[in-house]
Amino acid sequence: MGGLKHFLFRAGAVLAAGLGLTLSTAALASAAAPQPVPATELSKATTAAGSPTALSLLGKATAGTAQSVNGKAAAKLAVGQDARPVYALNPAFVRDASVPVATFWYAATTATRGTDRLTVYTAPDAKGTWQAVNVATGDTEARMFTAARGALVFTEPQIGAWYALNGDRVRPLNASATKSIGTAPITVAAYQDLVAGRYADKLPGSQYNDNGTAGGYDTTATTAATTTNTTAAPSRNLAIPATAAGIALLVATAFALRHRRTA
Repeated sequence: MGGLKHFLFRAGAVLAAGLGLTLSTAALASAAAPQPVPATELSKATTAAGSPTALSLLGKATAGTAQSVNGKAAAKLAVGQDARPVYALNPAFVRDASVPVATFWYAATTATRGTDRLTVYTAPDAKGTWQAVNVATGDTEARMFTAARGALVFTEPQIGAWYALNGDRVRPLNASATKSIGTAPITVAAYQDLVAGRYADKLPGSQYNDNGTAGGYDTTATTAATTTNTTAAPSRNLAIPATAAGIALLVATAFALRHRRTA
């Protein structure tokens, strides 16, 4: 898959709205942990990962390996049945240690064709319907879940770091996370100190962001190319609080980092 692009985006509001999803923080068992994605929703995510849209994206991603070789049939595409929730660092946590460390971002499902491994990203749109919104090469998410050993998996996409959250401890899962916090788990409070130092002066409302400086942690930025308003009423316990343009910008940055770094 040498000529394969690292990531493929599905155009339109579905991508931006779906990946802008966050979970309600009501009735949390722990202030550090976000509310789990219900099993019924993950089942819908699994279905979406095998949808015609997902298969189309996967077909484009594996176009170079889907042809027959020397008259032999090419390996069949297989999509897993275990969509798993991926969380990302919560911008609100940067300023307030009492809120959840991370918010739900997307569900990841591994797909294979022969020896090639890919990941299908799914998320609910503004109406709560799960959609396939992206396909990426590799199986980083699956490997992070294995390393997490049942703990909640979240990423700090700005630096390509992956962590496991278990109670009030944050444990590094890849080299970038180890560089970030060290080899041993640290407390949630200690992690909050770190991310506050990295991003507190770059959040929406900061001079850094007001100046339009690139690289800030801004999930509410707008661009002239995006006019769709994705703010919507909650679907069950799900809500979409950010604009399409800001989410698309953050997603593009994060997925680019996700593939440029070695997990």
